[in-house]
Amino acid sequence: MRDLCRDLDILFVADEVITGFGRTGPLFACSDDDIVPDFMTTAKGLTSGYVPMGAVFMADHIYQVIADGAGASSVGHGYTYSAHPVSAAVGLEVLRLYENGLLENGVKAGARLMTGLKALRDHPLVGDVRGRGMLAAIELVSSKKTKTPLPAEAQPARRIFDRAWDNGLVIRAFATGVLGYAPPLCCTDEDIDAILERTVKTLDQTLEDPDVRRVLKD
Repeated sequence: MRDLCRDLDILFVADEVITGFGRTGPLFACSDDDIVPDFMTTAKGLTSGYVPMGAVFMADHIYQVIADGAGASSVGHGYTYSAHPVSAAVGLEVLRLYENGLLENGVKAGARLMTGLKALRDHPLVGDVRGRGMLAAIELVSSKKTKTPLPAEAQPARRIFDRAWDNGLVIRAFATGVLGYAPPLCCTDEDIDAILERTVKTLDQTLEDPDVRRVLKD
């Protein structure tokens, strides 16, 4: 897609609000695929979510066009709270943490997480496990052959989220029965193992639900 946009002279915008700042391993997910976008949007991880802050990066050739068009005047771009001193201070401190071991720990923890989650593919409810680094998902199905999702009447999102919460597991549970994972980059081996153990417990409990067992096809 990036190559096609370049060939057709279409600007390529990468949204790294979720994937940026070590969530998938490197500082930005684009670097894993050797992609250099024309624009990149970021937020969340810029301050670790402690205070609001976002940033838009632009390639040199984009900036130069804007700067040349502005002439002697400044480039008229900004937001109401641009460069807010509190957010800026938090952002600088968070970047320091990334550069001093947090990114490396996220890569290590992410590899352990993905290895553990992929080992659950044989579970009767699991149709797919996918992810990169500390961003992952488990897709629950009623048929492993056809990848049919759990039926809405089984209320998989509410039921699984509530059960996971009771088990001490914080996840996102989507309406189609997809479990979303985005644990903090500071996780220890013990933290990751606890996530995996509580996931297995939650899946096994869900498998015992009579209305879930009724819809299992294989």
